[in-house]
Amino acid sequence: MNALLDVRDVHLSFGGLQALDGPSFEVADGEVVGLIGPNGAGKTSLFNCIGGLYRPQSGSISVAGTEVTRMRRHRITGLGVSRTFQNLGLLPSQTVRENVLAGGYHTTRGGYWATALALPRTAATERALRADADALLEELGLSAVADQVVAVLPFGTLKRVELARAMLTTPRLLLIDEPANGLIHSEVHELGATLRRLATERGTAILLVEHHMGLVTSVCDRVVVLNFGRLIAEGDPLVVSRDPEVITAYLGSAA
Repeated sequence: MNALLDVRDVHLSFGGLQALDGPSFEVADGEVVGLIGPNGAGKTSLFNCIGGLYRPQSGSISVAGTEVTRMRRHRITGLGVSRTFQNLGLLPSQTVRENVLAGGYHTTRGGYWATALALPRTAATERALRADADALLEELGLSAVADQVVAVLPFGTLKRVELARAMLTTPRLLLIDEPANGLIHSEVHELGATLRRLATERGTAILLVEHHMGLVTSVCDRVVVLNFGRLIAEGDPLVVSRDPEVITAYLGSAA
């Protein structure tokens, strides 16, 4: 399979702190890859490099053959990259539908304000965007709460709202940061089924940062393990979980 995401020898440091120390790996269309490791391993730093929040000092990151390490964030999004965050960034006073629609306004000709003011040139785009949003709400089981403000909804539902917002533009690559955090067991199981369906039916490539190993082993085709910014293992989740270096990274040398 050709790589959709190609990470090569990426180095990132902040002063004397080495956040990333040369990891290299690939993610193909329709593949779910777990990016795991102990706290401080460099997982979020790598996400921030892929999404354009950080610029590495060296190495390359390509999306669909296009180098993105010096590219502005909106242009990376234009290549089909979308992201969820560990801390929810929803608008609490807005409805579920309005929050999901917010994920697509950057694709309209006039952006958010032209759409909000209902300018004529945006009307057709707005209708299409709303249709796509409603289809996603149905797919993710959110239709019943589409017109409720998000402030009154439970945390597990809010996670699905954020996922729907990230999926509105039909990304080729979805970066998901600790989606199981704060979810109960049944919600984790439902989340895993949703991610597998997105990969299988839509062909979405997913790079998943997650500490919940049950979710990782159930949905990921492969895992990439970082420790102190360095790639220490890669492969089948169950095989990698038994790797002595991985066990030491998570549990310490006494393990």
